[in-house]
Formats: sequence, C-alpha cells, structure tokens
Amino acid sequence: MQRAYAGLEKLIVSQNVNDTEEIYPTRTELGALVRVVNEELKRRIETADSALQSLRAALSESGTR
Repeated sequence: MQRAYAGLEKLIVSQNVNDTEEIYPTRTELGALVRVVNEELKRRIETADSALQSLRAALSESGTR
C-alpha cells in the first residue's frame, strides 16, 4: 500500500527535482497502485453484483405472488 501511495504522489505532486528517480514513479510503485485500484474495482463490482442478485430475487418473489 505504501508503494501505491508513493507512486500516486509522484504522479500528482509537482516537484522541482532534477533526479528522475525521484520525479517518476517506479515500476514497482505503479504496479502496487494498479493492484490497489484493481482490488477496489473488484470489490465494487462484487457489491453491485450482489445487489443485483438481491433485486432479481425480490422481483421474482413479487412476481410469483
């Protein structure tokens, strides 16, 4: 998680540094950032899918009454 934050900070914070190592995120930091984004996206998709399944179940129950 710390690497993800470091990569994100390097992307959005302007720095007046001549050393490209400090300005640009490393491959490891970007990879960590992508993993965090993917995990959150997966969590949100699963939540939406669960809500849709509940809605479908409720609609099918109301249709059989």
